[in-house]
Amino acid sequence: MRGPRTYYMKASEPGDRFQRAAERGSAQRAVATLARPSCLIVDEVGRCVFDRACTDLFFDAVDRRYEKEGPNTMILTSNMAPSSWDEFLAGDEALLCALDRAFDKASVFMMRGPSYRGRGLDTYSVEAVPQATKVRRMQPKGV
Repeated sequence: MRGPRTYYMKASEPGDRFQRAAERGSAQRAVATLARPSCLIVDEVGRCVFDRACTDLFFDAVDRRYEKEGPNTMILTSNMAPSSWDEFLAGDEALLCALDRAFDKASVFMMRGPSYRGRGLDTYSVEAVPQATKVRRMQPKGV
């Protein structure tokens, strides 16, 4: 509660926020909002696609955070390797520059194993075995 000021968002949120801000003419304010917290967590990178304008604004946010004095942590989570993030961020130059800054002095954790989700899942296996019961053959009346 008294730790670093942290902001968490899904990867789709900056794109939506940048797009709305660009329409209102306040794109730089949206970038400054992402540069402000001590810790920025962007979850599920690679699950949505940024157009060129949003990619440039995302780069601006990463660049401001990179140049920022004081506590500055950025956590990016993804099921995809950074080498495939080019499908998420449009524009080679902005992507390479953003990744260069994001991975400078970075710690990268590659986790493998069972998913955290579903850890409380109960699994039941039900097997239906057909049973054959011999029924006494009955003859119709009058035969």
